[in-house]
Order: sequence, then C-alpha cells, then structure tokens
Amino acid sequence: MSQKLHDILLEVNSSLAELTQEIEKLIFVSPRAAMQTTRTMAETLVREVAHLEGIDHNAFNFGELQMKLKSEGFITPTTDKAIDFVRRQGNTASHDGMRKMLIREALTCWENQHLILTWFIETYASPDIEVPQYIEPVPDNSEADSENLINYIESLMQNFIQKQPIPKNIVTEQKVSRRIYYKDEFVEIPDFLRDAFLLPQRFPKSTTFLIRLNGEQQARIMSELPHQLDGMHQLVKRFKEANDKCFFEELQLFIEEEQKRKVVMEQFRGEVLLFHKSDFVILTEALQNVALTKDNFLGQTSLMNSLQEQGFLHVRDLPKELVLLGKYRNVGEIAVTNLFNQLKVKGMEFANEFNTRCGV
Repeated sequence: MSQKLHDILLEVNSSLAELTQEIEKLIFVSPRAAMQTTRTMAETLVREVAHLEGIDHNAFNFGELQMKLKSEGFITPTTDKAIDFVRRQGNTASHDGMRKMLIREALTCWENQHLILTWFIETYASPDIEVPQYIEPVPDNSEADSENLINYIESLMQNFIQKQPIPKNIVTEQKVSRRIYYKDEFVEIPDFLRDAFLLPQRFPKSTTFLIRLNGEQQARIMSELPHQLDGMHQLVKRFKEANDKCFFEELQLFIEEEQKRKVVMEQFRGEVLLFHKSDFVILTEALQNVALTKDNFLGQTSLMNSLQEQGFLHVRDLPKELVLLGKYRNVGEIAVTNLFNQLKVKGMEFANEFNTRCGV
C-alpha cells in the first residue's frame, strides 16, 4: 500500500487504514485468512453504502444487498465485478477446506478489494480525492507469527465493523541431532525434534509408562531420553523390559508422524490444522462453527457429553492435538478416531456443498 493511500485512509477511518496494512501482511502468512477478512471488509463497506443511501441493509445478506445496490444504480459495473469476486473467493476460503488457498489467489482478491476501496472513497468518503493506482504488496521482511497476526486482525476488524452503522511439496533433507538405541537398533532424531515435548497420549501403548517417567523427570522432552533405552524401565516400579521395546517402536512411529506433520505445516503455512497422528483436517470457518452435539456427530453421545462438561461447545474449541481429548472421562482412543473421521467427512461435505452451489 502506498503512503498516499494510507494517508487517505487515515482521513476516512483510522481503523480501516490499520486494517488494510495488516491484511497486506496476512496475505503472505495465511492466504485463506486474508481472503476471509477481505470479504468481511468488502461486506462492511457495502453495508455502509446501503446505510448512507437509506436502505435497510439488515434485511439482506451480502449477495442480495449487492444486487439491490446494483439494480438501483449505486454500484458501477467495475465495482460490481470486484465485489462479486471478493465475495465468492471469501466464501471459498471459508467453506472449502479440501485444498490450499494460494498467495496468488489472495493477491488477486486484494487487487479487487482496491477497486472497492476506490469506489467507496471517491463516491462516499472523500469525493474530491483521487485514489492512487494499485500497488501489489510484497512480503514483510519480519517473521510474522500467523496466529497472533490473525488474532490482531480479527480485533481490528471488529473495531472497524463496530465503527460502521485463508503443488507437491519438496521434502528437504533433515539434519540429525542424535541417535537413540534399543539393543542393536537405533532411530535418528531430526534436529527439529531435539527438544520436542513427548506428549504421553501420542504413545498409546506407552502412555502410563511415559507418565511415570515424566513424574521422575526422565522423559518429558526428547533431549531427556537416554542414549540407550535398554533398562529404562528400571527407573520406575512395576514395568518390564517389554515396555522399553514397546516405547522404542512407538518412538519410531512418533518421529515418522512428526516428519509428515512438518511437511504438512510448511505446505499449509498459516492454516489452523487439527491433527490426529499424522493426518489432519483444515479448520475452516464453516467447520469451526459446527456445534459439538450428538445430532451433529452421530453415535458419539458419550463423547459429546464429556466434551460439553469440559466446555467444548464447538469444533473451534477443540485442541489442535486431538489425542489430548483422551484424558477426559469416557473418551477413549476409538472415540477420538471416530470424531476425527467425522470432522474430515464434514469438511468434505462443506466443500462439496459450496462447490455445488457455485456450479463447480
């Protein structure tokens, strides 16, 4: 965004000026979230125009309101196309969790948003001011924390709304931190896992064993594990050599899952993901608002009751690491697996319903 445009937006609405700056950063951090936020900004501007023109905007949804403003001559053909593009792309980002949203898609969406801003400023906010030409944003040099940035933009958006009446991956070679042995076998620990937290629930056959070792401050993080796992069971009572072997096997699986997760998180950088082992589901706007009820998750009455007891009312309340749910009453490994599978199905249903409505 040019300094001139920023100065113009400051005169129109300081919240809008700051929001615009932050969304440009978000494009390169989470294209999906940027497209969703851009749609919300466009809808807010359209509703403000309806208010200025004396139209009861609360009686219409976004698409209906756009059509009404167009039919009454308040929206130009160019602006109408831009609004339509931003609205549809924002809807896709909110509902289609089956594919990654690309930076180039978010940039095209943002370019159309610039046309909407130009129309709004020159027609309603500052008719005597000529908005400068669109300048494509570039990535911020600083490393942005995607979650904090998204939360900050959400607060800016709320403030802005209240002031008005989101290719195949190339896997790079992993650096090895160390080796951990069991008898003559060994597993290599990638450098990115050298101090990884060993969540006991990620080791279903060794959960109790790890909890006891954690109590002795022996296996909370990867770097606390000994070079040789033989005899590790002797650190706690009532465990045998078979527990050492079982933990070693599960440690191998854990590392494989974490390597797969690393690839996924790099591929879907900026997305909110719910993980179950090495599999995942993208937490879209549509999916996160699903209520955790027995009607929405058939055959899961006991699980839903337990989750509601813990204050988990919607999918957005669930932990990103779904196996953590196993610590609650009446929540077993099978129930968590079934919940994850149902979440994946619902994600596909939302995507298919949206694509059907759009004629895709």
